[in-house]
Amino acid sequence: MKKKQLNLGFASLLGVAFLSLTAISCNDDDSNNSNKPAEAVAPDVNFTALASNNTIITYNARTLSAPIATVPIVGLPAAEKIVSIDYRSATGQLYGLGSSSRLYFINEKSGVATALGATSFAPVLASANASIDFNPTVDRIRLVTDSGQNLRLHPELGTVVATDGVINGGISPKIGAIAYTNSMAGAATTMLYDIDFEQDKLYLQTPPNDGGLQLVGDLGINFEGQGDMDIVPDNSTALAVTNNNNVSSLFSIDLTTGKAANIGKFVEQIVSIAFKTNPIAYATTSSNMLFRFNPTTGTHNSVALTGLATNESIVGLDFRPANGGLYAVSNQSRLFTVNTANGALTVVGSTFGTALVGTAFGFDFNPTVDRIRLVSNTGQNLRLHPDLGTVAAVDGNLNPGTPAVTAGAYTNNIAGATTTVLFVIDSQTDTLFRQDPPNNGTLVSIGSLGINVDADSGFDIGGNSTTAFALLKVNNVTAVYSINLATGAATKITDVNVQATAMAVGLGF
Repeated sequence: MKKKQLNLGFASLLGVAFLSLTAISCNDDDSNNSNKPAEAVAPDVNFTALASNNTIITYNARTLSAPIATVPIVGLPAAEKIVSIDYRSATGQLYGLGSSSRLYFINEKSGVATALGATSFAPVLASANASIDFNPTVDRIRLVTDSGQNLRLHPELGTVVATDGVINGGISPKIGAIAYTNSMAGAATTMLYDIDFEQDKLYLQTPPNDGGLQLVGDLGINFEGQGDMDIVPDNSTALAVTNNNNVSSLFSIDLTTGKAANIGKFVEQIVSIAFKTNPIAYATTSSNMLFRFNPTTGTHNSVALTGLATNESIVGLDFRPANGGLYAVSNQSRLFTVNTANGALTVVGSTFGTALVGTAFGFDFNPTVDRIRLVSNTGQNLRLHPDLGTVAAVDGNLNPGTPAVTAGAYTNNIAGATTTVLFVIDSQTDTLFRQDPPNNGTLVSIGSLGINVDADSGFDIGGNSTTAFALLKVNNVTAVYSINLATGAATKITDVNVQATAMAVGLGF
């Protein structure tokens, strides 16, 4: 009995000693690692990353050791390095900034990079550490370097739109990463966040054009080397990456406090990250509005088209794979470029020498030759020149019989495509056809849509997803449909409240 008491007492002493040692040990750890990044549970989000060896890698933030996809970037000039990436919310395309002061869009599936513009933009990059991000309200690219350079770039021309005020505020800031909020086509407002790698702080760049910095808070960790950040379109998650001494780490960023929390380390050397933007498509309406919508959910916003003459309306709409620009044709036989952010139309050339004949039209870019195919419900079959705004060729009328084609779309809507197929919809017979060969106007039946459609319609095929979407009016209700290109069958996705005259899908979807 006494022996047991002695053992219990000894055990109690050991317990106290152990707890004391544990407390001392924990205090020592804290003092030795005061700068250790706070750790957080990784969000369940996918993102695109740029490795230092010109490779695009897709990850989920919870499994950094197991990439979802890896695609080397190809088609770059010798010695060119992509240093920063971002998605264009207006089209869904992935863009990259080259070390030679060139802008590219990058095919996520093939890795092919397409340069925008003929030469390097000017002024050139003032530093090797640069970050780009799309301003969703104006569809322009913000470029900031750690030397304080602050530029705006044009996403279709690859040129500098404006040289803005040098980054100012803080204490000798070195901005190593930037990101806008509300990365959705047609966003009305946005905020630009900057990470200062010198003082380890998060700022708001406000106003962005002036380069002024407004402190949000301390990161709580030391950011070094090269890095980047991005914010998901709904602003629910912000991530940042640093690559220093061949070690790349991922962090979550609290946009209200500035605090950074460690999520994990990459096996690869990652220098930039970007979140995919939402699926996007456009339609023009009978009331001359530009309708921006998600073809998978129907969520939308709109802006008035400007630049049209009296009684003029848009009857055709499509994106140009060669440069990502949106083009439109009017019922007065004029070609336009379209500003996706504000709806402004800019005429290309003058009125066509051959006038449009019909009341409903198909209008789509042939990606292999960079020319526009225009077909009509009266059988007209034209080729248009996108730079001159002229009719490049009057091709054979649609045949056989007297088809009423009201929409058309080419496959392989990507820059540099070597093959493509033209599909058209006949609203009179409710049938999907293949126009083959396109110049001859010969229609080969694919199959019935399975619904009775009106002439008011739109049709396009995603360049990345290869999904065929159509805006079709059935029983006075317009809805988004998917079109099976093998059978012709139309399947409703979602209703939309719009009287469509034309439609185009963003090239990144």
